[in-house]
Amino acid sequence: MAHNHHGHHHGHSHSPSDRNKNNAATLRRLRLAFFLNLVFACIELVGGLWANSLAVTSDALHDFGDATALGLALFFEKSSHQVSDRKYTYGYRRLSAVSAVVTGFILLMGSLWIIKESIERWSEPQAPHSTAMIGLAILGLSVNGYAAWKISKGHSLNEKMIQWHLIEDVLGWVVVLVGAIFIKLFNWTQVDVILALGLSIWVIYNVIKNLRYSLLVFLQATPDGLNMEEIKKSILDLEGVHDVHHTHLWTLDGTEHILTSHVRVHSSMTPQAAEELKKKIKLNLKSYGIVEATIEFEWSADACVDPHHHN
Repeated sequence: MAHNHHGHHHGHSHSPSDRNKNNAATLRRLRLAFFLNLVFACIELVGGLWANSLAVTSDALHDFGDATALGLALFFEKSSHQVSDRKYTYGYRRLSAVSAVVTGFILLMGSLWIIKESIERWSEPQAPHSTAMIGLAILGLSVNGYAAWKISKGHSLNEKMIQWHLIEDVLGWVVVLVGAIFIKLFNWTQVDVILALGLSIWVIYNVIKNLRYSLLVFLQATPDGLNMEEIKKSILDLEGVHDVHHTHLWTLDGTEHILTSHVRVHSSMTPQAAEELKKKIKLNLKSYGIVEATIEFEWSADACVDPHHHN
């Protein structure tokens, strides 16, 4: 019998109907975030010019960059849900990871631009309309906070990267709000520069972490949270299994995982018994979030045809 040592697993349900529901929910969240970001960026640009606030105007340009990134994310995420074909036999799920990488680099560029603007603003302080800045900041916190909350319900690699866009926007408006209050009370215009610099460095740090994970997806690294030795042991624990080797585990998009393995069984095992064993193995692997497993059986009297590939 299989041993149950999977208490920490993701518990993802990967039936076609569940995947379709999750995909549709992801697209709805991204579509809402894109619409909110684009509309508010337009409002923000007009408001920034009216308030004579370089901080708000700069944030508006950054939000237009975010809207572009969100548009790309929506396009790639929608494309990633296409079924497999002759050219892409695993489907298009990795387009989601492509979008995460592209979005990450856009966000890095935006953060570096904010740092540049902050440094320039320090030497040439502005005198904006602080009351208008406070009003726009409160509106910005509401709109971007709602979008960030909606996106936080997602689990895809794409949504996790987009979430940093929206968190940056929320915290950016906190910076604007605090800065506007200080300007109004103390006429100290440099405070928003200090906060903007700290925020940008923090966002860059977190985006680099997400970019690293996205690149690991492309490099077919073992998915985070999964232990290869534990998975092999769970197969070995099944009755009739003598050895497990040439086991490879990678992820399509950070949520759906693929495994291939050679499983050695006793020479006396019948084809019917081997088929039942394969079903048990695949059912066991689903608890790890492995949506597709290719199992090659080898009978103990036969030599492995791939002897040089050790693992």
